[in-house]
Amino acid sequence: MIERSKAQELIDKYVTTDWLKLHMRESEVIMRSLAKHLGKDPDLWGITGLLHDIDYDYVDKDPKTHGVEFEKILEKEGVKLPVEVVHAIKAHNEESELIDAKRETDLDYALAASENLSGFLVACALVMPDKKIKSVKVKSVIKKLKKDKSFARAVRRDLIFDIEKVGITLEEFVQIALDAVCKIDKEIGL
Repeated sequence: MIERSKAQELIDKYVTTDWLKLHMRESEVIMRSLAKHLGKDPDLWGITGLLHDIDYDYVDKDPKTHGVEFEKILEKEGVKLPVEVVHAIKAHNEESELIDAKRETDLDYALAASENLSGFLVACALVMPDKKIKSVKVKSVIKKLKKDKSFARAVRRDLIFDIEKVGITLEEFVQIALDAVCKIDKEIGL
């Protein structure tokens, strides 16, 4: 398994967009907290969340090739990740016709849900009067997810709702994610 410090080196080398670095960090802490809640390996799940968009800037944010170049970066850098991590990272962009991995495991569903909820929570924080993540409440997140389709339109709500496939409710998931992101509020500037 890759050390977190090595994963951070890869991010520093391949990710140039500040908001993307923050998104990857948010996804990491959500995945780590979710793993703890589910009795899974927090290090494995955290690294999956941290590295899931490592090739996004590298492919100029092209959704067709995002997830494809990921393995080439690993090979070029001499990094071996567990098979389930590689599968989850590829499957989080299963809509690409160039990716053959489909979401099928808890890790796969959790990554797709977590990385989408990460962006949604940031959007929720930014519309708060104080623009702070700690001001966001589970109830308002759920309401916006289910009833306000125009809010954060680019977020894939269906992938967030798929969290129930790992055995927890949407409400539990939002609470776990909010708690996790609140712990790094200063780091992410929210």
